[in-house]
Amino acid sequence: MAVLDADGRIEFALLSSQIATHAPFGGVVPEVASREHLKALPVLVDQALQSAGGPPEVVAVTAGPGLVGALLVGVRFAAAFAWGRDIDLVAVDHLEGHQVSPFLDLNGGPAKKAPSPVLGLVASGGHSAWYLGGPEQSTRLCRTRDDAAGETFDKVAKVLGLPYPGGPGVDRLARLGQGVDTVFRQPRLKDGSHDFSFSGLKSAAIRELRSRGLEGLGDQKCGQEGRDLMASFEAAIVRQLLKPVPGFVKEHRPALITASGGVAANTLLRRELEAMGTTLGVEVLLPPLALTTDNAAMIARAGQLAWQRGRRDDARRMDVIGREVWHPPGMRRQLERQKAALGTSTTPPEEC
Repeated sequence: MAVLDADGRIEFALLSSQIATHAPFGGVVPEVASREHLKALPVLVDQALQSAGGPPEVVAVTAGPGLVGALLVGVRFAAAFAWGRDIDLVAVDHLEGHQVSPFLDLNGGPAKKAPSPVLGLVASGGHSAWYLGGPEQSTRLCRTRDDAAGETFDKVAKVLGLPYPGGPGVDRLARLGQGVDTVFRQPRLKDGSHDFSFSGLKSAAIRELRSRGLEGLGDQKCGQEGRDLMASFEAAIVRQLLKPVPGFVKEHRPALITASGGVAANTLLRRELEAMGTTLGVEVLLPPLALTTDNAAMIARAGQLAWQRGRRDDARRMDVIGREVWHPPGMRRQLERQKAALGTSTTPPEEC
Protein backbone atom coordinates (compact mmCIF):
# COMPACT_ATOMS: atom_id res chain seq x y z
CA MET A 1 0.00 0.00 0.00
CA ALA A 2 1.39 3.41 -0.96
CA VAL A 3 0.35 7.06 -1.02
CA LEU A 4 1.97 9.54 -3.43
CA ASP A 5 1.64 13.30 -3.68
CA ALA A 6 0.96 15.15 -6.93
CA ASP A 7 4.65 15.10 -7.91
CA GLY A 8 5.09 11.40 -7.29
CA ARG A 9 6.73 11.75 -3.86
CA ILE A 10 6.21 8.67 -1.74
CA GLU A 11 4.37 9.85 1.38
CA PHE A 12 3.60 6.36 2.66
CA ALA A 13 4.68 2.92 1.54
CA LEU A 14 4.28 -0.34 3.41
CA LEU A 15 4.68 -3.92 2.26
CA SER A 16 3.08 -6.98 3.80
CA SER A 17 5.51 -9.69 2.74
CA GLN A 18 4.29 -13.24 2.09
CA ILE A 19 7.76 -14.75 1.58
CA ALA A 20 7.75 -16.60 4.91
CA THR A 21 4.27 -17.98 4.19
CA HIS A 22 5.20 -19.38 0.79
CA ALA A 23 8.79 -20.42 1.58
CA PRO A 24 7.90 -23.96 2.78
CA PHE A 25 6.33 -24.64 -0.62
CA GLY A 26 9.31 -23.31 -2.63
CA GLY A 27 7.06 -20.90 -4.54
CA VAL A 28 3.83 -18.93 -4.45
CA VAL A 29 0.64 -20.90 -3.72
CA PRO A 30 -2.24 -18.99 -5.39
CA GLU A 31 -4.94 -19.82 -2.84
CA VAL A 32 -2.68 -18.92 0.08
CA ALA A 33 -1.71 -15.66 -1.63
CA SER A 34 -5.36 -14.68 -2.03
CA ARG A 35 -6.13 -15.33 1.63
CA GLU A 36 -3.08 -13.37 2.76
CA HIS A 37 -4.20 -10.46 0.59
CA LEU A 38 -7.62 -10.54 2.21
CA LYS A 39 -6.09 -10.36 5.68
CA ALA A 40 -3.51 -7.66 5.00
CA LEU A 41 -5.31 -5.25 2.68
CA PRO A 42 -7.81 -3.62 5.12
CA VAL A 43 -5.07 -3.12 7.71
CA LEU A 44 -2.70 -1.49 5.22
CA VAL A 45 -5.43 0.78 3.83
CA ASP A 46 -6.27 2.05 7.32
CA GLN A 47 -2.60 2.80 8.01
CA ALA A 48 -2.24 4.56 4.67
CA LEU A 49 -5.28 6.77 5.24
CA GLN A 50 -4.02 7.77 8.68
CA SER A 51 -0.59 8.68 7.27
CA ALA A 52 -1.80 10.56 4.17
CA GLY A 53 -1.80 14.34 4.12
CA GLY A 54 -5.43 14.44 2.96
CA PRO A 55 -8.14 12.39 1.27
CA PRO A 56 -7.01 10.64 -1.93
CA GLU A 57 -8.00 12.03 -5.34
CA VAL A 58 -7.53 8.80 -7.27
CA VAL A 59 -7.20 5.09 -6.51
CA ALA A 60 -4.84 2.96 -8.60
CA VAL A 61 -5.00 -0.84 -8.53
CA THR A 62 -3.25 -3.65 -10.37
CA ALA A 63 -5.69 -5.37 -12.72
CA GLY A 64 -3.24 -7.79 -14.34
CA PRO A 65 -1.29 -9.75 -15.23
CA GLY A 66 -0.86 -11.87 -12.13
CA LEU A 67 -2.57 -14.47 -9.95
CA VAL A 68 -6.29 -14.14 -10.57
CA GLY A 69 -7.35 -14.67 -6.97
CA ALA A 70 -4.99 -12.06 -5.56
CA LEU A 71 -5.90 -9.63 -8.35
CA LEU A 72 -9.61 -10.04 -7.62
CA VAL A 73 -9.08 -9.23 -3.96
CA GLY A 74 -7.29 -5.98 -4.81
CA VAL A 75 -9.57 -4.93 -7.66
CA ARG A 76 -12.86 -5.51 -5.83
CA PHE A 77 -11.57 -3.74 -2.72
CA ALA A 78 -10.30 -0.77 -4.74
CA ALA A 79 -13.51 -0.58 -6.77
CA ALA A 80 -15.68 -0.55 -3.64
CA PHE A 81 -13.40 1.98 -1.94
CA ALA A 82 -13.46 4.36 -4.92
CA TRP A 83 -17.18 3.92 -5.56
CA GLY A 84 -18.15 4.49 -1.94
CA ARG A 85 -16.11 7.70 -1.71
CA ASP A 86 -16.80 8.95 -5.25
CA ILE A 87 -13.08 8.89 -6.10
CA ASP A 88 -11.59 8.33 -9.56
CA LEU A 89 -10.33 4.80 -10.20
CA VAL A 90 -7.55 3.70 -12.56
CA ALA A 91 -6.68 0.11 -13.50
CA VAL A 92 -2.94 -0.43 -13.88
CA ASP A 93 -1.03 -2.97 -15.92
CA HIS A 94 1.43 -4.68 -13.57
CA LEU A 95 4.20 -4.47 -16.17
CA GLU A 96 3.67 -0.73 -16.65
CA GLY A 97 4.08 -0.38 -12.92
CA HIS A 98 7.49 -2.04 -13.05
CA GLN A 99 8.56 0.24 -15.88
CA VAL A 100 7.97 3.40 -13.82
CA SER A 101 9.73 2.07 -10.68
CA PRO A 102 13.21 3.34 -11.68
CA PHE A 103 11.87 6.91 -11.68
CA LEU A 104 10.73 6.82 -8.03
CA ASP A 105 12.77 8.20 -5.13
CA LEU A 106 12.85 6.56 -1.70
CA ASN A 107 14.51 9.60 -0.12
CA GLY A 108 11.50 11.91 -0.29
CA GLY A 109 12.16 13.46 -3.67
CA PRO A 110 9.65 13.81 -6.52
CA ALA A 111 9.46 11.18 -9.22
CA LYS A 112 11.78 11.79 -12.15
CA LYS A 113 10.31 12.69 -15.53
CA ALA A 114 10.75 9.96 -18.10
CA PRO A 115 12.40 11.00 -21.38
CA SER A 116 11.35 9.49 -24.69
CA PRO A 117 12.04 6.88 -25.75
CA VAL A 118 13.07 4.64 -22.84
CA LEU A 119 14.50 1.18 -23.43
CA GLY A 120 13.37 -0.85 -20.43
CA LEU A 121 13.90 -4.41 -19.21
CA VAL A 122 11.26 -6.06 -17.02
CA ALA A 123 12.63 -9.28 -15.53
CA SER A 124 10.92 -11.08 -12.67
CA GLY A 125 9.55 -14.44 -11.60
CA GLY A 126 6.80 -14.27 -14.19
CA HIS A 127 8.06 -11.94 -16.90
CA SER A 128 11.17 -11.28 -18.97
CA ALA A 129 10.92 -8.73 -21.79
CA TRP A 130 12.41 -5.56 -23.26
CA TYR A 131 10.10 -2.61 -23.93
CA LEU A 132 10.42 0.66 -25.79
CA GLY A 133 8.50 3.25 -23.80
CA GLY A 134 6.93 6.41 -25.23
CA PRO A 135 4.96 9.30 -23.72
CA GLU A 136 1.76 7.28 -23.28
CA GLN A 137 2.45 3.62 -23.98
CA SER A 138 5.21 1.08 -24.44
CA THR A 139 5.91 -1.46 -27.17
CA ARG A 140 7.34 -4.85 -26.38
CA LEU A 141 10.47 -5.59 -28.41
CA CYS A 142 11.16 -9.14 -27.26
CA ARG A 143 10.10 -11.60 -24.56
CA THR A 144 10.79 -15.02 -23.10
CA ARG A 145 9.44 -17.92 -25.09
CA ASP A 146 9.08 -20.14 -22.03
CA ASP A 147 10.33 -19.63 -18.45
CA ALA A 148 11.01 -16.21 -16.97
CA ALA A 149 14.47 -15.35 -15.67
CA GLY A 150 13.28 -15.08 -12.07
CA GLU A 151 11.53 -18.43 -12.20
CA THR A 152 14.73 -19.99 -13.57
CA PHE A 153 16.69 -18.60 -10.63
CA ASP A 154 14.09 -19.93 -8.17
CA LYS A 155 13.87 -23.45 -9.61
CA VAL A 156 17.62 -24.00 -9.80
CA ALA A 157 18.13 -22.51 -6.33
CA LYS A 158 15.51 -24.90 -4.92
CA VAL A 159 17.35 -27.93 -6.31
CA LEU A 160 20.59 -26.67 -4.73
CA GLY A 161 18.77 -26.28 -1.42
CA LEU A 162 18.63 -22.50 -1.21
CA PRO A 163 15.65 -20.77 0.44
CA TYR A 164 12.82 -19.16 -1.53
CA PRO A 165 13.06 -16.79 -3.33
CA GLY A 166 16.16 -18.22 -4.95
CA GLY A 167 17.56 -15.20 -6.77
CA PRO A 168 19.22 -13.55 -3.74
CA GLY A 169 20.80 -16.85 -2.70
CA VAL A 170 22.25 -17.46 -6.15
CA ASP A 171 23.53 -13.87 -6.17
CA ARG A 172 25.34 -14.36 -2.85
CA LEU A 173 26.98 -17.60 -3.96
CA ALA A 174 27.94 -16.22 -7.36
CA ARG A 175 29.83 -13.33 -5.72
CA LEU A 176 32.08 -15.95 -4.10
CA GLY A 177 32.55 -18.01 -7.25
CA GLN A 178 34.34 -17.86 -10.57
CA GLY A 179 32.05 -18.31 -13.55
CA VAL A 180 33.01 -20.02 -16.80
CA ASP A 181 31.21 -18.98 -19.98
CA THR A 182 31.51 -22.42 -21.56
CA VAL A 183 29.53 -24.29 -18.89
CA PHE A 184 26.11 -23.22 -20.21
CA ARG A 185 25.42 -22.59 -23.88
CA GLN A 186 23.20 -19.78 -25.11
CA PRO A 187 19.99 -20.76 -26.96
CA ARG A 188 19.66 -20.12 -30.67
CA LEU A 189 16.19 -19.34 -31.97
CA LYS A 190 15.58 -20.40 -35.54
CA ASP A 191 13.65 -17.25 -36.44
CA GLY A 192 16.60 -15.02 -35.52
CA SER A 193 14.54 -12.92 -33.07
CA HIS A 194 15.81 -11.32 -29.87
CA ASP A 195 13.45 -13.43 -27.74
CA PHE A 196 14.74 -15.32 -24.70
CA SER A 197 14.53 -18.98 -23.78
CA PHE A 198 15.46 -20.07 -20.27
CA SER A 199 13.93 -23.55 -20.05
CA GLY A 200 16.98 -25.26 -21.53
CA LEU A 201 19.32 -23.36 -19.24
CA LYS A 202 17.20 -24.30 -16.22
CA SER A 203 17.29 -27.99 -17.15
CA ALA A 204 21.03 -27.89 -17.85
CA ALA A 205 21.78 -26.25 -14.50
CA ILE A 206 19.68 -28.81 -12.62
CA ARG A 207 21.46 -31.66 -14.43
CA GLU A 208 24.83 -30.16 -13.49
CA LEU A 209 23.85 -29.88 -9.83
CA ARG A 210 22.70 -33.49 -9.70
CA SER A 211 25.61 -34.93 -11.68
CA ARG A 212 28.08 -33.16 -9.36
CA GLY A 213 26.33 -34.35 -6.22
CA LEU A 214 25.32 -30.82 -5.16
CA GLU A 215 21.56 -31.33 -4.95
CA GLY A 216 20.10 -30.19 -1.64
CA LEU A 217 23.43 -29.19 -0.08
CA GLY A 218 22.54 -25.52 0.42
CA ASP A 219 24.90 -22.57 0.54
CA GLN A 220 26.94 -23.88 3.51
CA LYS A 221 27.83 -27.28 2.08
CA CYS A 222 27.97 -26.77 -1.68
CA GLY A 223 31.61 -25.66 -1.49
CA GLN A 224 33.59 -23.81 -4.10
CA GLU A 225 32.27 -26.05 -6.84
CA GLY A 226 28.72 -24.93 -6.08
CA ARG A 227 29.73 -21.28 -5.93
CA ASP A 228 31.50 -21.51 -9.29
CA LEU A 229 28.55 -23.28 -10.87
CA MET A 230 26.12 -20.61 -9.61
CA ALA A 231 28.43 -17.90 -10.97
CA SER A 232 28.36 -19.58 -14.39
CA PHE A 233 24.59 -20.04 -14.20
CA GLU A 234 23.97 -16.41 -13.18
CA ALA A 235 26.28 -15.14 -15.94
CA ALA A 236 24.39 -17.19 -18.54
CA ILE A 237 21.08 -15.58 -17.53
CA VAL A 238 22.50 -12.06 -17.48
CA ARG A 239 24.29 -12.57 -20.78
CA GLN A 240 21.08 -13.61 -22.47
CA LEU A 241 19.04 -10.76 -20.97
CA LEU A 242 21.53 -8.11 -22.11
CA LYS A 243 22.43 -9.55 -25.51
CA PRO A 244 19.76 -7.54 -27.44
CA VAL A 245 20.74 -4.19 -25.94
CA PRO A 246 23.37 -3.00 -28.49
CA GLY A 247 21.02 -3.77 -31.39
CA PHE A 248 18.07 -2.05 -29.72
CA VAL A 249 20.16 1.02 -28.95
CA LYS A 250 21.38 1.23 -32.55
CA GLU A 251 17.86 0.85 -33.96
CA HIS A 252 15.78 2.92 -31.54
CA ARG A 253 18.25 5.50 -30.13
CA PRO A 254 16.80 5.52 -26.59
CA ALA A 255 17.39 8.48 -24.30
CA LEU A 256 17.58 6.15 -21.30
CA ILE A 257 17.94 2.46 -20.42
CA THR A 258 16.18 1.04 -17.37
CA ALA A 259 15.71 -2.32 -15.68
CA SER A 260 12.98 -3.36 -13.26
CA GLY A 261 11.43 -6.40 -11.65
CA GLY A 262 12.97 -8.69 -9.04
CA VAL A 263 15.85 -9.77 -11.28
CA ALA A 264 16.89 -6.10 -11.55
CA ALA A 265 18.21 -6.49 -7.99
CA ASN A 266 20.85 -8.94 -9.23
CA THR A 267 24.36 -7.58 -8.64
CA LEU A 268 25.84 -8.81 -11.92
CA LEU A 269 22.93 -7.56 -14.01
CA ARG A 270 23.14 -4.08 -12.51
CA ARG A 271 26.91 -3.90 -12.96
CA GLU A 272 26.91 -5.22 -16.52
CA LEU A 273 24.01 -3.02 -17.63
CA GLU A 274 25.67 0.12 -16.26
CA ALA A 275 28.93 -0.80 -17.99
CA MET A 276 27.06 -1.46 -21.24
CA GLY A 277 25.35 1.92 -20.98
CA THR A 278 28.72 3.64 -20.59
CA THR A 279 30.08 1.82 -23.64
CA LEU A 280 27.01 2.68 -25.74
CA GLY A 281 26.81 6.27 -24.52
CA VAL A 282 23.32 5.91 -23.01
CA GLU A 283 22.38 6.75 -19.42
CA VAL A 284 21.21 3.81 -17.30
CA LEU A 285 18.66 4.30 -14.50
CA LEU A 286 18.06 1.47 -12.03
CA PRO A 287 15.40 1.33 -9.31
CA PRO A 288 16.31 1.21 -5.62
CA LEU A 289 16.61 -2.39 -4.49
CA ALA A 290 13.48 -2.03 -2.37
CA LEU A 291 11.46 -1.16 -5.48
CA THR A 292 12.65 -3.96 -7.74
CA THR A 293 10.09 -6.46 -6.47
CA ASP A 294 6.31 -5.95 -6.59
CA ASN A 295 5.36 -2.84 -4.65
CA ALA A 296 2.44 -0.44 -4.32
CA ALA A 297 4.45 2.73 -5.00
CA MET A 298 5.10 1.77 -8.63
CA ILE A 299 1.42 0.94 -9.19
CA ALA A 300 0.39 4.23 -7.60
CA ARG A 301 2.75 6.17 -9.86
CA ALA A 302 1.68 4.34 -13.03
CA GLY A 303 -1.97 4.99 -12.15
CA GLN A 304 -1.23 8.61 -11.34
CA LEU A 305 0.42 9.19 -14.72
CA ALA A 306 -2.49 7.55 -16.54
CA TRP A 307 -4.96 9.64 -14.52
CA GLN A 308 -3.08 12.83 -15.39
CA ARG A 309 -3.46 11.88 -19.06
CA GLY A 310 -7.23 11.71 -18.56
CA ARG A 311 -7.73 8.01 -17.82
CA ARG A 312 -10.76 7.01 -15.71
CA ASP A 313 -12.14 3.49 -15.19
CA ASP A 314 -15.64 2.39 -14.16
CA ALA A 315 -15.63 0.72 -10.74
CA ARG A 316 -18.80 -1.19 -11.67
CA ARG A 317 -17.15 -2.87 -14.66
CA MET A 318 -13.62 -3.43 -13.41
CA ASP A 319 -12.20 -6.83 -14.34
CA VAL A 320 -8.88 -8.65 -14.00
CA ILE A 321 -6.72 -10.42 -16.57
CA GLY A 322 -4.31 -13.03 -15.25
CA ARG A 323 -2.23 -13.56 -18.37
CA GLU A 324 0.19 -11.10 -19.95
CA VAL A 325 -2.25 -10.23 -22.74
CA TRP A 326 -4.00 -7.46 -20.82
CA HIS A 327 -6.15 -4.56 -21.95
CA PRO A 328 -7.60 -1.65 -19.97
CA PRO A 329 -11.29 -2.03 -19.00
CA GLY A 330 -13.49 -1.40 -22.02
CA MET A 331 -10.91 -2.64 -24.55
CA ARG A 332 -12.40 -6.14 -24.53
CA ARG A 333 -15.77 -4.80 -25.67
CA GLN A 334 -14.06 -2.81 -28.41
CA LEU A 335 -12.26 -5.94 -29.63
CA GLU A 336 -15.55 -7.82 -29.71
CA ARG A 337 -17.13 -5.05 -31.83
CA GLN A 338 -14.20 -5.26 -34.24
CA LYS A 339 -14.57 -9.01 -34.39
CA ALA A 340 -18.27 -8.75 -35.19
CA ALA A 341 -17.65 -6.10 -37.87
CA LEU A 342 -14.87 -8.02 -39.59
CA GLY A 343 -16.28 -11.48 -39.07
CA THR A 344 -12.90 -12.65 -37.75
CA SER A 345 -11.21 -12.96 -34.40
CA THR A 346 -9.22 -9.88 -33.29
CA THR A 347 -8.33 -11.23 -29.86
CA PRO A 348 -4.51 -11.49 -29.55
CA PRO A 349 -3.14 -14.96 -28.80
CA GLU A 350 -2.11 -15.71 -25.24
CA GLU A 351 1.57 -15.26 -24.60
CA CYS A 352 4.08 -16.12 -21.93
